[in-house]
Amino acid sequence: MFIEARFGRRLSPLQQADVLAALSLDGENAAAFMTSFAAEFGVDLTGYEPRFHHRDEQRLLRPGWPFPAPHLFGVRLPIAVSTLAYAAQTGRWPVTYPVLSVAASRQWLNAPLILFGLPVLAALVIAVLRWI
Repeated sequence: MFIEARFGRRLSPLQQADVLAALSLDGENAAAFMTSFAAEFGVDLTGYEPRFHHRDEQRLLRPGWPFPAPHLFGVRLPIAVSTLAYAAQTGRWPVTYPVLSVAASRQWLNAPLILFGLPVLAALVIAVLRWI
């Protein structure tokens, strides 16, 4: 009911396995969703680690096209409806997180893509236009 009241739709069984992805929530939107969930059901989010579940705004706005910004640890743990229900019943966040090192950035790919990829693409477009 919480999700249906907030977003005006019901999640399918497949979407219930990963609520944030089903609702396209990342960054501040995902943080606001979790905060409102905690406030409505009295859940203590002390142990909640957002970096395991969604990207933050700074990483979303960082240029990385055509590759999306990687998750901080290279993995994303889904939040299922059952996890939210258990948290609402117990009043605390039930997930225990592994100790991981930060994933390597793919920022270095931007320079080769711009320096080599764009000229090759431009040359192909010019060749096709001359051929037509």
